Amino acid sequence: MNLVELLVITGNYYTSIIFIAAIILFLLKDKESALFAFVTFVFFFIGITYYPFLIEWDSNKLYRYPIWILHDTLWMGLIAYLGLKDKIHWRQSVLGQLFCIPLLAVNFFRALDMQFIQMYISTTAYRIVYPLCEVAIVLLCWLPIFVYLKNKLFTKPQPA
Repeated sequence: MNLVELLVITGNYYTSIIFIAAIILFLLKDKESALFAFVTFVFFFIGITYYPFLIEWDSNKLYRYPIWILHDTLWMGLIAYLGLKDKIHWRQSVLGQLFCIPLLAVNFFRALDMQFIQMYISTTAYRIVYPLCEVAIVLLCWLPIFVYLKNKLFTKPQPA
């Protein structure tokens, strides 16, 4: 199994895990967090849907990185807009954008490295930063569930 196959498989798992988080948050009636998870799920789903076609179509590795930069920028813009309109929690919006900035930087650096420098020095950063940021975004979708469980399980009832 090579790196590309591993990233596709983990992308599928991330998408499923985010979808489960969105359903749980919807059932918990946390509309803002559920919307954040749902928007993230949609973007992850779109990403894993077009990924095989993009890899096949872009055999010269010229367009895939700008397309991924555009994809991540659209997600960042949408969650920023929803955060400003108080449709999602502003903390999730800001943290999601902060976790996405390294993805944009790595994709930009990777595009430069593959097309102009051709030394492939971006491979290590790409293999480390990309999965870490994606895991952080997945955890950001689950964070409200963990907070809810902490509040339910570890708060002591106050005597009257």
